[in-house]
Amino acid sequence: MRTITIAISLLFFHVGLAAQDNVIVLRVSGQAYYYPHYGSKPISMYPGLVLDQTGKVRCKGPSTAKLLHNGTTVLVSGSKLRDVQELVKASASASQMSFTGRFFNFVTESVKEGESQEKLQKHHRRYMSKTSGGIKGYATKEYAIVPLLLTTGKLPATTVIFKWRNTPGEGPYNFRLFEPKGKQVAQLFLRDTFVTLDLDQVALNIFAEYEWSVTRGESAKSAAMPFEVCPDKDKEVLNEIVKDPYFQSADPAEQQLMLAYSLEEERCFYSANNTYAHLLHSDPNNVLLRKMYASFLARMDMLPEANALVPR
Repeated sequence: MRTITIAISLLFFHVGLAAQDNVIVLRVSGQAYYYPHYGSKPISMYPGLVLDQTGKVRCKGPSTAKLLHNGTTVLVSGSKLRDVQELVKASASASQMSFTGRFFNFVTESVKEGESQEKLQKHHRRYMSKTSGGIKGYATKEYAIVPLLLTTGKLPATTVIFKWRNTPGEGPYNFRLFEPKGKQVAQLFLRDTFVTLDLDQVALNIFAEYEWSVTRGESAKSAAMPFEVCPDKDKEVLNEIVKDPYFQSADPAEQQLMLAYSLEEERCFYSANNTYAHLLHSDPNNVLLRKMYASFLARMDMLPEANALVPR
């Protein structure tokens, strides 16, 4: 599974360098407006809006807007018309290798990939072809059953839902847990395409590697999906990023996005998904969040769910 983590870092580092001219609205407090060109009607700014540098921006009254460009943020305030290009010129870039710099590149590329279903499909195809989900044989035609990648990597010691795509066939699905050497730990026969397990109650060794797989009938089967139970990994990830100065100054929603990014980097895909889902539930119309969540789901081989989040 380390393959999928390395691919995430390299993919966003390289494409981030090529996407630095994008100016993205991160947050708006109150009312702020963007003017694409001279004489144009103002566009109400919102998180996730991509600005052209030739345009202008201004805020109403005490309102503010936070913009992202070239690995750093710019806070805009005041009712005076400001050139976007002048604003970003005055900003200083964060180190590409710093946590903040990597996160900003991640946001920039996620917004780009989540712009449309077509771009999401390209992102999904490119990512899956390079990593094959980070799992041996995952993308081969040998496996008729497609499991979701969320329940791979490091799972929390709590209730976890293992899911897979519906596959034509007769009879129930046979869900099994294995130790690395092939010894069966658990087996369930199911009509549905998911099973819910409380990993705190299942007799699994902490930090040991396990696999889960699904079969149906005599021929349909899935690849073996590796995972390990890491009870305190989420807390460890959070305790590490709270040391970052930018995290400390960020608003709660942005902090949660930084947490989701860090969880994905650490292969805590299930927890990263829960973080995105909680944010979306709290702010369902946030375009920035919808684009970032869609990009994440595409990397989890969940393209239909990702497409459903693309802003229309």
